Amino acid sequence: MTEKNMARADFFTALVLIIFGVTAAVLAFQMPHVTARGQSPYSAPGLVPFLLGATIALLGLVLLYRSIKRTHLHFGINRESAGRFFREEGTRRMGVTILVCLLYTLALGKLPFPIITFLFVCAFILAFEIDRKAPREKMVRTIVFAVILAVCTSAVITGVFQYVFLGNLP
Repeated sequence: MTEKNMARADFFTALVLIIFGVTAAVLAFQMPHVTARGQSPYSAPGLVPFLLGATIALLGLVLLYRSIKRTHLHFGINRESAGRFFREEGTRRMGVTILVCLLYTLALGKLPFPIITFLFVCAFILAFEIDRKAPREKMVRTIVFAVILAVCTSAVITGVFQYVFLGNLP
């Protein structure tokens, strides 16, 4: 990757990091405060996520500043380069990942956690491992593998959070 391409990638990565960090910090700050129950403010469940989100946003700002300083906001983006970007396999895979994660997030609290987690893991595996050109037997093995792994993952995550961490799942 050339220096100019790296600076352009840094610019857009910085924007994503800033948005993610600020969102995480705001959502963490909105978590219940335990000081109302007489507990130490340092035991608040949102303290660590808030600090992590703020740190990510701050480091995103540093990356943004450095990329602007290197490129002076001249990235050489045109219709052709944008078209190439959206036709790339990596962009498609990133879009599928974002879509599956977004659907999982939106479904939380509306369906039981184990079912949503099962569907998420199964959909994620199938989205990236299924090969439509493969023989039928291989596709069936992939589907069976996805279902088994999704059941195990959902059961382990649910069990750990309910019985080890004693947390209430949505």
